[in-house]
Amino acid sequence: MSELDLGLKVASRRLLWRMGYSTRIDVPLRAFGSSSTPTPGPRTPIESYTDLDVLGVTLAPGAAIETAIVDCKTGGSSAISRMFWIRGLSEFFSTTSAYMVREREISRGGRQLATRLRITALTSAEVTALETLHPTVLPVDHLPLAHLFDRAHVATVKERWAEQDRKLKSLLEYREFDYWIYDRHLNLIQMVEHLRGVRRHLDGRNPQHLAILFDCAWLYLVAALHAIQAIRGVHVSNVALGLKEYVLGGAEQVREKENLGSLLAELRREGKLPDTVSIDPLPQYFPAMVDLFTRVMRRSDTTITSLQYLEYLASATMVAARTTTADGFGTAHDDIAAKIAENVVAFLVEAAELDGRMLAAARTRLFGSGAAPAPPAAAKAPTSRKTDPHVEPDASPELDLGISDPPAP
Repeated sequence: MSELDLGLKVASRRLLWRMGYSTRIDVPLRAFGSSSTPTPGPRTPIESYTDLDVLGVTLAPGAAIETAIVDCKTGGSSAISRMFWIRGLSEFFSTTSAYMVREREISRGGRQLATRLRITALTSAEVTALETLHPTVLPVDHLPLAHLFDRAHVATVKERWAEQDRKLKSLLEYREFDYWIYDRHLNLIQMVEHLRGVRRHLDGRNPQHLAILFDCAWLYLVAALHAIQAIRGVHVSNVALGLKEYVLGGAEQVREKENLGSLLAELRREGKLPDTVSIDPLPQYFPAMVDLFTRVMRRSDTTITSLQYLEYLASATMVAARTTTADGFGTAHDDIAAKIAENVVAFLVEAAELDGRMLAAARTRLFGSGAAPAPPAAAKAPTSRKTDPHVEPDASPELDLGISDPPAP
């Protein structure tokens, strides 16, 4: 990341928040590959694609997920050649809106080409002017929420991410790189498995580990919104069936895996397969996933706010700030949105068998002080942890969302 561009990135983030998006700064794209030409020394299987500066996520009426990308440059790179790059990146992400932000003036020819390529071309001054056309009830210009749009704060947060324990490398690389390249339906399982893989190294008393969980919850909720969009199109009255088809890659894949399961069951009955071998193509936590998705689907009006809460908490907690969503959002705080965010965090903690204190600490950040249910028994706290002074006591009010439990799949 060029630090020279960071000011434009945080200004673009603030603009997107005013427009009703939740955002992510710096999304690098890469894939695993190999070179056919031998080279001296160790070879890396990593093949870089490119990166985008700011990604925005929101929901349109009908719960259709929409995305926006922003390319920010303060240097003298050719605006015209960059526009073709932005259009290609926009196609890759299937974005609804694409923006190009430059510090210096954009030529008349460049603006004409931007119109042809369906790109909004802006100078930094025009970003500020455009903000005035998008009033918001959110206190984006007041602390502590305004930290999200402060260059120094964002730079510090990125430094903290770069300093994380190498024992968490597999999870950190997945959330930074592979999440964006995998087929979307794979992320519903991959996120849980990557968290499970490092669960012994995640400490509920460490604020930076809590920030990692909030960030993973943001990514998981985005993946859930993509899944829900697909489910609404084919099985809106049967979430369990729709989610099963989505997770397994389609109706045909479901039939193939069910036939394989029947064959394996027959082998087990004949004593040719140990009882310890799982024949279910779905994970054990699938019923909990159905419950979570049903809750998110029925409160889709709050999910972008839930994403904003998770984005805010991931940023603030990474620098050990003692804050809650009520502190950041003031009178605009929505308890239902906080509850949906907590549902996502709780699902990840239980499904990945994380330290139960992470859920207790997350509830404190989402709801502030008050009575709270005990952490689930399945989420066991690890022993021999280093104490951290920044995590507050558990707290989470019980909220009636008007959501009944779905039938078992």
